[in-house]
Amino acid sequence: MDEKIFQNIFDIISEFIPEGWDKMVFFAGYTEGSYSMKFYSKAGKGKYVDCFSFPGASKASLVKAFMKIDTILSKNRKELGENNAWTIFSMIVDKNGKMKTDFEYDDHSEDMIAYEKKWAEKYLGE
Repeated sequence: MDEKIFQNIFDIISEFIPEGWDKMVFFAGYTEGSYSMKFYSKAGKGKYVDCFSFPGASKASLVKAFMKIDTILSKNRKELGENNAWTIFSMIVDKNGKMKTDFEYDDHSEDMIAYEKKWAEKYLGE
């Protein structure tokens, strides 16, 4: 995936991230006919905070942001083709701009909720 895509996603998300953040973790999961997105931020040695709990972030504005991000990611997944498209995209960005991305290709349609719990353990230490 083009680094410009990562920057576009971060630009959309950054409008919501609370001041004083140290690390942000973004999740996008695609299953047959649907997608799920969420992101978290943490400051200092604190715990990760879910984007829906950020001060001033309404559910409507987050859903609108996720729809924008889906437009970007769906285009990329379509370009990759059905057999090569990733199903899970994770992006970690720290306050210094260091970024790490991970892609998974397994189908989690049958157990996305269970998978998201495992994902949270891996990326958020929960």
